[in-house]
Amino acid sequence: MHKIILRPGTSDAAAFALHVTEACMRVYAEQTWGTWNGRADLDPSFDKIVQLAGTDIGLIGVERHADHWFLAKLYLLPAYQNRGLGGWLLQRLMQEASLARVPLRLTVLEVNPARRFYERHGFVLTHTISPRHHMEWRGDDLTGQILHISDKNTE
Repeated sequence: MHKIILRPGTSDAAAFALHVTEACMRVYAEQTWGTWNGRADLDPSFDKIVQLAGTDIGLIGVERHADHWFLAKLYLLPAYQNRGLGGWLLQRLMQEASLARVPLRLTVLEVNPARRFYERHGFVLTHTISPRHHMEWRGDDLTGQILHISDKNTE
């Protein structure tokens, strides 16, 4: 059985961060702004590299504020998408936010179909300021219902 590990997003991970960011976001950036800037904006203070069986497969960044947490990025390389791994990571984060009693917020580009992924996990659209949808999840009603995911989703 494979395990997902989050390792620190140190400066030596900048090339991987750019690779995964481009793989996940370039097409949506080009659709939105007409260009791709070729930057990853890796922040070692809150970004983590997602590893599966010792292989770097993604990037997650969460800004933890006193009154809310902001999911700045959840990127998985395309070969690892649609396998339940992103949902597994998001559910774990939702459980942590629920225990901390803070809402979890994020933005998603209007052209990005990831909005449906977040809606399936209970996020609601709070408002749109083009080109981004702003979404939020509050654990108040879901405490105790999250994290009923078997380990087979991480294989």
